[in-house]
Amino acid sequence: MRVSNDTLRSAFLAALDDARRRVVETQHQVSTGLRINSPSDDPVAAARVAHLDASLARLDQYQSNADFARNQLGLEEEALSETIGNLQRIRELTLQANNSTASDGDRHIIAGEIAQHRNALLAIANTTDVDGRHLFAGYRESATPFTIATGGNVVYNGDQGQRTLQISDSRFVAVNDSGAEVFQRIPEGNGTFVLEANVANTGTGTLGSSGLMDPASWVADTYTITFLTPTSYEVRNGASALIVAGTFTPSQSVTFAGIELRIDGTPAAGDTFTARPSVQQDVFSTVDRLIAAIDSPVGSSASRALLHSSVGQRLADLDSALAHLIDARGEIGARVRALDQQEALNADFAVHLNTTLSAVRDLDYAEALSRLSQELFGLDAAQQAFARAQNLSLFRYL
Repeated sequence: MRVSNDTLRSAFLAALDDARRRVVETQHQVSTGLRINSPSDDPVAAARVAHLDASLARLDQYQSNADFARNQLGLEEEALSETIGNLQRIRELTLQANNSTASDGDRHIIAGEIAQHRNALLAIANTTDVDGRHLFAGYRESATPFTIATGGNVVYNGDQGQRTLQISDSRFVAVNDSGAEVFQRIPEGNGTFVLEANVANTGTGTLGSSGLMDPASWVADTYTITFLTPTSYEVRNGASALIVAGTFTPSQSVTFAGIELRIDGTPAAGDTFTARPSVQQDVFSTVDRLIAAIDSPVGSSASRALLHSSVGQRLADLDSALAHLIDARGEIGARVRALDQQEALNADFAVHLNTTLSAVRDLDYAEALSRLSQELFGLDAAQQAFARAQNLSLFRYL
């Protein structure tokens, strides 16, 4: 078969173009440090690189979410810590006010200081983050969660929402708590029942310690303890049915319906005390009732006994609020620990993904430079061969 000069020239030029292309591709790989610079370099590997890049991008977003969650939870934890500190100070002041040597003036001063702490609690409940979002408003973070109504009571303007952020493919963490959950849903007393002394009592009987001794026997109802004489009493339920009757001596415990309570001092005939089921109330109402009890004037032994009973029960409400807020603070700590654990897992996974990505996409410089040297040598040889082939013509010898 006859091979023309044009055919040889075309073949040489095609070979030269191919050699130049390989050199350019290798030089580009060396300059970028990447084996795959476009999907055409290795379609299968390119698809895997895209998947790995997407996974790393998700991890970056999860880290951003975790950083934001940690900041928000830190603000909430600080707010709850300040709230607990204020309530503990209120408790100290209450114990001072409940001392028998405290005068009406002393208690009035103490009540004024407690009122200042109550105002501080309201300010803390309306805490905002650096962007002006209220921490305890639920989803309605632009609204002031707690405001004072016309009658002086505190009302909640937020909702029950709780925002969450995703910190892994399958894990979410809450970054806030509604004000209703933190500051309002607090059980009175011991969480089961509440004791009250009748304001019309004329004796010196004072409510002491109490507790639920037999939960199985407790029937939620309002029970009235009536002293028929200073040494005898009867207990009736909300339907006025007699539950128990007995004799009484000062500091004796009265037991009925699974509960036990102690009454100190000497009640007068006709004095009554009640035990009713506990309900939920907000921390502001707890403090308001405490202030009202402390600031009540004492003009007789009966009114002093009433003061001690009332303040004692408000102390139980205060202890319930403290326990509730301590639990809420502990819940935040649990979320922060979850963030720590997930961040560690995400970091380990990111290392694995980056190692895999490097193995798939990154260039082996030793192999690439060796290949580039060979390709340059081949290109140079091809160029020399083409130059010599150009001289293979009989016309040069005519």
